[in-house]
Amino acid sequence: MKILKTSITILTFLVIYSCSQPTQGKYIEWFGSNETANEFVMKGISHYLNYEQEIAYTYFKGALEVDPSLFGPHVVLAWMSPKGDVETMHINKARELVNGKNENSRLLVSMFDIPSGEGLRARRHTVWSKMHKIEPDGNFIHYYYAITKASPEERIAELEVIVEKLKSENKSYSYALNNLAYLNYNLGNKDVAKQFFEDFVKTYPTGYNAQDSMGEYYFMEKDYDNALIHYKKSLELFPGSTNGYNKIKEINTLLGK
Repeated sequence: MKILKTSITILTFLVIYSCSQPTQGKYIEWFGSNETANEFVMKGISHYLNYEQEIAYTYFKGALEVDPSLFGPHVVLAWMSPKGDVETMHINKARELVNGKNENSRLLVSMFDIPSGEGLRARRHTVWSKMHKIEPDGNFIHYYYAITKASPEERIAELEVIVEKLKSENKSYSYALNNLAYLNYNLGNKDVAKQFFEDFVKTYPTGYNAQDSMGEYYFMEKDYDNALIHYKKSLELFPGSTNGYNKIKEINTLLGK
């Protein structure tokens, strides 16, 4: 699935999520006192980073139902919501609930105050850079610090740093592979991109977006038969994937089926 702003598959809690952090440090304060809500937040972030927005949305909504005091889910739900009343509600709740939290938590919410338009990436990178300096071990922060860098080459270099760091810590790094695949493909490095897409599938075998991304690689290469195989696998893993359903329909039309 392309990297866009916008039946739960229960992953084992023993998986070490790349987004989880030690209790000490200046990390974004995602969690509260309710363990169930915290588990939902961790799963939500994992799916969100892997661009599985439909499942992520459900987990974040569930976290707020269990613990309405959390500000973090409101931030991500605002990112995933279209312009309108729902987005505004989540932004306002995030601003309200972040009061009393640490600096990185407040900086995260301050992203809503950044004006849109030309130069938005650079303005966001300024904030993520400050957050990264405050807590360089924050994996969620590091990821956004990387993907808001100015050039694709800079983003690739920093994402490769993230992959090696997370490998050394025995943590999931699949979401970084997805980004590396698309960035390299867009630069014309198709063989490198294909390897990253394949590695994404290998390191995230339960992820429907891994199959979706592999399908998109073949679709972009006009290899519709292989694209169809992977989009069908994507739907097997998550039948609610709108993108997978639409791409299968499109490919069948192209193949005259």
